[in-house]
Order: sequence, then C-alpha cells, then structure tokens
Amino acid sequence: MKKQSGVLQSWDDVRGFGFITDKKGRDIFVHVSAFGRIRSRPKAGEKVLFRVEPDAAKGVRAVEVERCWRPAHLLLPEFLFPLMMVGAFYGVLWWFFSQNAFWIFLIIFLLLIAGLTFLMFGLDKRAALNERQRVPENTLQLLSLAGGWPGALLARPLFRHKTRKQPFRTVFWLVVVVNLAVLGFFLFSPQAAPLRDWLDVQALSWLITLKEWGWISGPV
Repeated sequence: MKKQSGVLQSWDDVRGFGFITDKKGRDIFVHVSAFGRIRSRPKAGEKVLFRVEPDAAKGVRAVEVERCWRPAHLLLPEFLFPLMMVGAFYGVLWWFFSQNAFWIFLIIFLLLIAGLTFLMFGLDKRAALNERQRVPENTLQLLSLAGGWPGALLARPLFRHKTRKQPFRTVFWLVVVVNLAVLGFFLFSPQAAPLRDWLDVQALSWLITLKEWGWISGPV
C-alpha cells in the first residue's frame, strides 16, 4: 500500500503514542515503535509519511512512519557521516588530480550532476508528500551512476527518502561501487593514460581560449 502524508497532531512523549491527522481529517493512532530507530523524539506538528494497518483496539494504526525533513537533521550522525564521505571523495580527487588541466572541467561536471541528483531526490520526496507524479527510480539511479551519487548520499538522510526501501538501497550502493570503479579506472589505470593525455590537451586549449576571452585570470 502506498504511503500517505499527514501531520502528527498530538503526541504524548511520556506514554509514547499520539495521533496523526491525515488529509481526510481522520485521527490515526501511532505508537513510538512505528517510527523505527530514531535519535530524537517525535513532536506534535511534524509532517510524516505512513501506512495504515488494521488494529483490533484502535480500528487502524499508523505503521512505517517517516518524519519529513527538519533543520535539526543536519546535526544527526546519519547526515554528518555521508557529508564526511562526500568531502573525502572530492578531497581525494583534488589531491591527486588538481595538477591536471582537465581537473576543473571534471569537478564542475561532478558537482553539477551531484547537485541535479540532490534536487531530483528532493523533488521526488515532495511529490510523495503531496501525492503527485513521482520521479522514476530508474532516473534517480542513472543520475547516481553518472556521478551524482554524492548528491544522493546527502539527499537520502536529509530528506528521509529512499533510506530503507529495497531493492532501491541495494541497487544504489551497487551503483556507487560501479561508478567509483569506472572513475578509478579512468583516473589511475595505465590503459586510460592516452585518454587522460588527450583530455589534458583539450582542457588546456579551452582554458587558453577562456583566458583570451577574459573569463579567467592568472596563469594557465
């Protein structure tokens, strides 16, 4: 059953339960266990995604509850750890290849595709909340495969989106491994050295042209 959106209308933190109001105005019982593993307690007024299942005592209850993004999520380990991974990834690229002429074009491409992937995850989460047309999962995976996985790595915990769903999660990590393997082959293997040299020549030509146009300054 597709998840629906609602608002945690009331919450008794001592007793560990509350009620979610769905879009039809119904109050649906929810227990703290429906939130799974959490690092901060639920609070009244939070937007949530959930499914419902029959309950003998309550009629129905909310299950598999996901809390929508809040600024406090930026401080949670599940976001800080991916942030460090992304920083390490770009740092390693800079350390090894900042002297190559094609470096600037490579990093611009990787940052743009990561930004686009981050945006698409955010739009898909928003579509899920508003029950609108979703971004196809294949599109999200292909963007990650093309080099946008750092954006996905940040978007998933930040938006609380696609973090537990299978097989999406397994496929995503396979995509990351494949992308890193291809990128590593291109950047480190002797077989790809002629391609790297050719790209260096092309990049240097572009940099000289951009300097002549006055778009960049300093030595090329």
